[in-house]
Amino acid sequence: MLRMPQDTTGATPLARVLVLTGLCSLGTGVFWHGMPFIAKHSYQFGQTRTLVLYAAMGLIYAAGAFTAGRLTRRLERWVSPRGVLGAVIGTQAVVCVCPIAFEGEWALWLAAGAGTFFASIIWPVIESYLTAGRHGPSMRSAIGWFNFTWAVCVAIPLFVMAPILQKHGEWTIGGFAAASLVGLAVLAWFPSRPGHHDPDLADAHVAAEYPALLQSARVLLPLSYVLSSAMSPILPYRFEALGVAVWWETPATATWTIVRVLVFAVMWRLGFWRGRWGALLLGALTMTGGFALVVAGPSLLLVLVGLGGLGVGVGVIYYAALYYAMEVGRAAIDAGGTHEGLIGTGYVCGPLAGLLGGVLTPGRGAGIVGVVWTVTALGAIAALRPYIRARGRRK
Repeated sequence: MLRMPQDTTGATPLARVLVLTGLCSLGTGVFWHGMPFIAKHSYQFGQTRTLVLYAAMGLIYAAGAFTAGRLTRRLERWVSPRGVLGAVIGTQAVVCVCPIAFEGEWALWLAAGAGTFFASIIWPVIESYLTAGRHGPSMRSAIGWFNFTWAVCVAIPLFVMAPILQKHGEWTIGGFAAASLVGLAVLAWFPSRPGHHDPDLADAHVAAEYPALLQSARVLLPLSYVLSSAMSPILPYRFEALGVAVWWETPATATWTIVRVLVFAVMWRLGFWRGRWGALLLGALTMTGGFALVVAGPSLLLVLVGLGGLGVGVGVIYYAALYYAMEVGRAAIDAGGTHEGLIGTGYVCGPLAGLLGGVLTPGRGAGIVGVVWTVTALGAIAALRPYIRARGRRK
């Protein structure tokens, strides 16, 4: 039987953090995984315009996340971190109604851009509430619950939106406004700021090679989102070419998110991966191989296998990167902001790589695979350097 860890003195009660996490993750599913289908079916976007939309969203997300820590500190004279969360969640709810209230493509761009910016502030703050005041096993268990919760909730919109996608896809964006309003009610039970994180206790749980593992994970993390964000905007057109009905497009896309949930569950319950470089290598290999099958696989079966491989790799890299970031970074909002900012960087580079690959080989997946793999190979070199230095120190 699974049990939540006992809340460490000063830590925000985990159940409250998880409820807010689940509600906010519904929006992540809509914006980052459902948006290309909404753009295609409700606004008649082509593949190129969808990639441009995703690149713009990624740029906004990266800029917001990297500055989330500084923003909350500057505002703390007038408003607490909880107040910042309330303001951005409430404003995000209003923006999400725009595609329903107004006609025109501009409403989609506004909702996508503004909603993405507000999300880039929300997640670093939530991650600090999650981990601050927790150490060692308590933090690991809390991150496990967190990853499982958001990964499940991200997949939900891909199933819910399928029946209404062909005619009223914009309603899935507006529907997230209701979840945001419920999130505001949950926020009322949060403390005004994340719990105190004792630096001495934090350092006692950081193994010698955790900083080096964090450096490698912070290279692989944006690379994993390069792959997933280069893939997501072209999936509607891949499924169309393979003859998949509209009703089954988003449930099929959910394959990789479901596999990611299973990976999170394994890493949560089994600690063999902590401090081991092989886990990062496994993630890198499975996500790159899976991406190639998704983009260039000649059959639906191979595309689904590729989605599963991508889910394994992205899940391993994300879990490890967040754990090392919050342990080494002492659960600060800045640590979560860097984590989310790197994700945003991947969201920018992935669609841009997809655009370049599409220009090089129009109508074929080989160009996209080639460009994205080139970016990934360059990143892999950077990810190896911390390992080589750590190995030298061991010798």
